[in-house]
Amino acid sequence: MMTQRLLAVLFSSLGLFPAAVLAQKQNCPEFSGAVKTRIAKRARWLVSESLQQQVAQKSKPLGQLITFEECHVLVSRVLSDDFTTVEGPYFVADGAPLKSVVVRNRSTWMMAVAPAEANGKMPDPNLLEITEHDWTLFYRDGRGKKTAVASGQF
Repeated sequence: MMTQRLLAVLFSSLGLFPAAVLAQKQNCPEFSGAVKTRIAKRARWLVSESLQQQVAQKSKPLGQLITFEECHVLVSRVLSDDFTTVEGPYFVADGAPLKSVVVRNRSTWMMAVAPAEANGKMPDPNLLEITEHDWTLFYRDGRGKKTAVASGQF
């Protein structure tokens, strides 16, 4: 039930935000010590050294989205208590313009990517679910059917 609500928010959000914001490469902060510990309590995936690499092997767009969110954690609202949904960046992966969204419900995080253009092709996979130690990539079709594509632990 919770996953269905997260999915509904994710994919409805992808269609509601027309603003075009391009992800830019920036110097990412290196977290260590007490800061890394505090971030890990809220979102362990943000300080994981292996999650981005594992996901990027299966999905270049979602790997790029993880990298973006890791770099922008200090200026975004993703660690605040009132965070539930945030529009992610618009970016290009494999030559296709994409839009993204990030959602959190308690300790479950979901990231989704979709075509930025109305006639664009849906990436496969297009949905990432992250829990405390696990991740699962899914393909969600236009009818809402979700198919697991890959999974792992970090």
